[in-house]
Amino acid sequence: MWQGYLVAAIVGWCGTGWPLRFPRPSGGGGIEPGDIGPPGCIWCNGIVGAISAVILVAVLGSTFESTGLFGLATLSFFGGSFGASVVAGARNLMKG
Repeated sequence: MWQGYLVAAIVGWCGTGWPLRFPRPSGGGGIEPGDIGPPGCIWCNGIVGAISAVILVAVLGSTFESTGLFGLATLSFFGGSFGASVVAGARNLMKG
């Protein structure tokens, strides 16, 4: 079963880049290079997405067991995206 968690972590990491955000030319704002956390740290965002996807698969995996690899990948992808968004939102809420 550890292979399922490995696939969930990889696909959850990939889900953190969704929805695609294209850079728009603007006058300032954006990500500070020294930020620690999901909005500024590329690695932190992926790690949070991977961990949230593995947790979601561990909790709901038996429900999606009959869907096969596609169901596991879909659950992991959106789980990673949702987890990274929640952590980024909580961090921004606390930041002020």
